[in-house]
Amino acid sequence: MSNILFVLYHDFSANSAVHVHNFANQLARSGHNVAVAIPLGENIGSALGEQRYVSCLYPEVDGSWTRLFSNGLPPDVLHAWTPRENVRLFCEKVRALCSALLFIHLEDNEELILEANLGRPFAELERSRTLKLPGNLAHPRHYRRFIAEADGVTMIMDRLEKFVPANIPRITLWPAADTQLFFPREKDETFLASLGVPRQNIVLCYTGNVHSANAREVRSLYLAAAILSREGIPATLVRAGKDYCPFLGPDEKWAREVSVDLGYVKHVDIPRVLGLADFLVQPGADDAFNEYRLPAKLPEFFAMGRPVLLPLTNVGRFVRHGEEAWVLPKMDALGIVETLKMFRANEELVKRLSTGALAFCEEHFNWNKNAGRLERFYEQIRVLQLQQPSGKPPTFS
Repeated sequence: MSNILFVLYHDFSANSAVHVHNFANQLARSGHNVAVAIPLGENIGSALGEQRYVSCLYPEVDGSWTRLFSNGLPPDVLHAWTPRENVRLFCEKVRALCSALLFIHLEDNEELILEANLGRPFAELERSRTLKLPGNLAHPRHYRRFIAEADGVTMIMDRLEKFVPANIPRITLWPAADTQLFFPREKDETFLASLGVPRQNIVLCYTGNVHSANAREVRSLYLAAAILSREGIPATLVRAGKDYCPFLGPDEKWAREVSVDLGYVKHVDIPRVLGLADFLVQPGADDAFNEYRLPAKLPEFFAMGRPVLLPLTNVGRFVRHGEEAWVLPKMDALGIVETLKMFRANEELVKRLSTGALAFCEEHFNWNKNAGRLERFYEQIRVLQLQQPSGKPPTFS
């Protein structure tokens, strides 16, 4: 049994928190003492469902471990969920108080996110000595050093390996879907009617926030619904999530006419939203943003047993096209429109994709399997450190 402390860069309203919440619960079920630390914030995870772990705020971690772990001992494992600056600084504080093994989870191209948020090239940001940086972004110089100090790295996508020094052990660690919440279900016609969506409309659902890095992609969903409706195939986009930047243009009327925007929805209520969908679409292309990430919503898309449409990047590189998902080199508005037109004339294909989505979910998006892999990784690193206390363990994958 180990004491495990996860460190989030944001409160439990972040998509990343869903991953941490479920890994923490699974590890707690395996007998470990688990806690999750978040920066200052009011959202402490109740909207995610049952918590088998302790949640706390950064300032509450002061070296008195009884608050976090029932045995009163310090953490054996400190798992930083991304190398962002507030996480890095907090982990330095914890490591000054104890000798926990440090693991860092990578889930994005942090350099691209920096560029998108600050509007400046990464090379310029890296050279700056007067940079004022929000805590929830990675520091252009410090984050690489932080990764180099890790005992192990977990990566949400294999291509993130380019940011990991050669001598650091690493594994690719996928999230999963809570199949107690996310499973195939009939459309809730009453709910659909309450949203003002006509029963005959094609319904697309997208559960995710809009920010500068994905704004154009999400806009393509609105465009697809608008094009279909204009061509006599009524379609509605039902969205859950927050908008952190404007993305629909100066006149949003065209988009609002084909969409229902629910704003923030508790995670436990997301399955009810996804259950309205005829098809679940992840827009995008194989670019410097998408190739390194695994959108948090995708495991839940597959678990719903609806046909999933993907670009040929991240998860799209691993599914069987035409069997487990429908994959295009670029999943933009026109690609979505043409695909949905084709689906309307091929009921057998739609059924096959629905069945294939569930099979892919069971194989790859299983919390028990994936948490077991993480638990074994912790133990392998612990053993290697005991065998080689004076040096870095060898690299393995």
